Amino acid sequence: REQDIGSSQINEAIQQLDKVTQQNAGASEEMSATSEELAAQAEELQASIAFFKVDTSGKHGNANPVKQLKAVAAKMASQAPAHRPVAKASAGTSKSQGFALDMSMGGPDSDDADFRQSA
Repeated sequence: REQDIGSSQINEAIQQLDKVTQQNAGASEEMSATSEELAAQAEELQASIAFFKVDTSGKHGNANPVKQLKAVAAKMASQAPAHRPVAKASAGTSKSQGFALDMSMGGPDSDDADFRQSA
């Protein structure tokens, strides 16, 4: 009688162990599929980001980016054209809060050459 109870308990333990093993295998397969999907998405993201990379080995160093940005901002401010008043809209037009943007003065500048498509 005691042997029957003992073997019954061992049988239950083995069944529970088998159930847990199957659950772990299912979770492992699901994690593997998720990992593969994330890896594929990461590759797509890398390809998208690669489009925007710039060549940092050129004329601009990365020693102190704050000083470089301040110098570039000062240079751009000194080269900015004098402020021209914007023509006022006539009284008969709509009451929008927009502004006039004159882009005829723009065009490529020396910094445009730093950008290139990579990959």
